[in-house]
Amino acid sequence: MPGFDHRKRERPRIAVTARLIHGPMKESHAVVVRDLHEAGAKVRLVGTRGLIFSGAVVLKLASGERDCTVVWQKGDEVGLRFSP
Repeated sequence: MPGFDHRKRERPRIAVTARLIHGPMKESHAVVVRDLHEAGAKVRLVGTRGLIFSGAVVLKLASGERDCTVVWQKGDEVGLRFSP
């Protein structure tokens, strides 16, 4: 069903600044974390147009860093799954 959310739990909406680090040169881009849960996060890119993320990245929060995999990207929003 289009538009139906298949997640089992509600995800609280937040707005926390962070950095998304990627590539062999460890490029860093500003993001706003829009939802955060035990398995991953949804982030919104800040001031970046046309940048496509894929593969392994690091989400750097004030509380620490999390290794992640990009699972989807739609415009300036990126879905991340945390590595075990």
